[in-house]
Amino acid sequence: MNRTGAADLQRPCSGICNAQPLQYALAMRFIVALLALMFLSSTARAEGWHGSAAGGADFAFIPEVTGFGFVLFEATGEDKVGKGDVRLFYNTDTIHLEIERIPLAKNLELSVALRGEAVFAGLLHQYYEQGLRRSGLGFNASYLVLLPKLQWHFADHHTLELLTNVRYWIFGKNQGESQGYILPPDTVVFEPRLGYIYWKIDSDGEEFRASKLFPRIKGVAAGASVGVDVRSTVQTWGFVADQPDRNDPTKAIWTLNQWLRAGWKTGERFRLELQETFNWGWNQDDITRMRVGGMNPYVLVVPGLPWSAVISERLAIGQLSGHIRPKKDKPQELGVLVSGGTVNDPYRQGLLEEFGGIGGLALFTDLRWGRWQVYARVGWAFPTAWLVDNPHVSGFVGLGVDAF
Repeated sequence: MNRTGAADLQRPCSGICNAQPLQYALAMRFIVALLALMFLSSTARAEGWHGSAAGGADFAFIPEVTGFGFVLFEATGEDKVGKGDVRLFYNTDTIHLEIERIPLAKNLELSVALRGEAVFAGLLHQYYEQGLRRSGLGFNASYLVLLPKLQWHFADHHTLELLTNVRYWIFGKNQGESQGYILPPDTVVFEPRLGYIYWKIDSDGEEFRASKLFPRIKGVAAGASVGVDVRSTVQTWGFVADQPDRNDPTKAIWTLNQWLRAGWKTGERFRLELQETFNWGWNQDDITRMRVGGMNPYVLVVPGLPWSAVISERLAIGQLSGHIRPKKDKPQELGVLVSGGTVNDPYRQGLLEEFGGIGGLALFTDLRWGRWQVYARVGWAFPTAWLVDNPHVSGFVGLGVDAF
């Protein structure tokens, strides 16, 4: 597997998660995605294209019922522009177009992408506090971003990368203004990142298609990066009177991030996977902080909690999962995972130096029949001092297909 697939192992995201309420027509969107892929597949096979689609829903049902869903499709054409690949990715409210890995010199590659997300960026349209939703405090967020990336593969399994993203944020009004909640200003942001990746993953390349919501990892990958967000407009926002430090960013917002993904076989039927993420930010706000909670691929997973129940910039989260094949000659898997760690400002009250424990336990299935994959998870969050109305129980269902 090419080491540039590291981004696929870092699906948890900060400020760019793709989501939408379940009451929207997810089923219809999934059908449209499949029809689009079928249309493309009529000529794609002969032209070096492959495509896949998926959909899913992440929901909490104890102590309250909330939920979000997503649908997506991806089409990739190999060796299309300057010997680089072309990738078209659609996810619910996001469109992403990228030219990947254009060779510039020996071991030096350039990728350039353009991405737009409408209304639901960063899940800012939903507001959670202490594990429960507070209606009327969410707001709409959209952006357009240019993502250039240089990668230097300076040794086997080792890569240095430089990102120079430029993003424009647009924020919409909400009902929270009547409760003293001030919205952030629209802004242009320069987001340079310098990172290192160690990539020694032996999983088949098809594990990293969009249809594989939870790729099966064999080997080890790790990375670290330092970055800064420089905004054209800076303003304190949120509950300014009650939480002056919670969303009080400065002109330059710094982030130090480290991650690890690994997987090992422990027998003909058994294997283990380990995931770990450390993040430390300075002068951040809820736009840039990492999303924690839920059991989907786009967050730091904590079973039992709602999708993006916690928004934190200083955290350490680990996840260990055990996988078993009921029949050793079949690809179906069952398993259990445990996730936990610590996050700052768990009460979401602007106490940025305060930390709290977080964690949960889940049972899951990962079922595969040919081109099709079916996923199901049910999870319980460990009781903690900052969570109210325990217990917290959540679920996840997903479906993926390799169309061509």
